Amino acid sequence: MLLFWLAFVLTRPFGATFGDLLTKPTEKGGLNFGTVGSSAVLAIILVALIAFTMRKKSELAPQPSAEAEP
Repeated sequence: MLLFWLAFVLTRPFGATFGDLLTKPTEKGGLNFGTVGSSAVLAIILVALIAFTMRKKSELAPQPSAEAEP
């Protein structure tokens, strides 16, 4: 239960702040990407993180050795 509340408290304000940064006009301190642009930025970040973790996972997996084959 503690992990849930920690994740909830940390992600809600951070996500709202990051969303505001991406969507607000530059006059108000944002990047003015709009909703479609901010969704594209978040999708790119998500795909990059998935690719990174898949690459790291394949690097850490044990490789079959050539000595095992007769």
